[in-house]
Amino acid sequence: MKLYRAYRNLHKNCFSVQSYVESKNGYRVTDRGNLMVLESCEFKVYESGRQKVLDEKRKNFHAYILFENYSKIDVQDNCFLREVYYNPYMFDSFVYKDTEEKVLKLDRVLLKNNKVYSVQSCDIGF
Repeated sequence: MKLYRAYRNLHKNCFSVQSYVESKNGYRVTDRGNLMVLESCEFKVYESGRQKVLDEKRKNFHAYILFENYSKIDVQDNCFLREVYYNPYMFDSFVYKDTEEKVLKLDRVLLKNNKVYSVQSCDIGF
């Protein structure tokens, strides 16, 4: 099983996808886009990176979504979406925007227009 990770790229105004490269012992950017559906997702925040943001008041890479599969497609109009976001000044993890409930894992996530959504109650084929 190949793992990927996605994060919001502030310099390119899109999401970047990193793939693990065995020979280089780390992750490298392999794709970019603003419309993707991710499968089997875990939301990760490096606390040390978050503390650095709080101390320096300057953004850095420390939060991402770890996932197993993705496709550059949109979801159907009948899908129920809930926005998920992360603000290091307010939270120590990703949260649902409407309830501020912590989000650790989701089956399916939509990345669209620089926002992250939980995708529920619809079918998407890969």
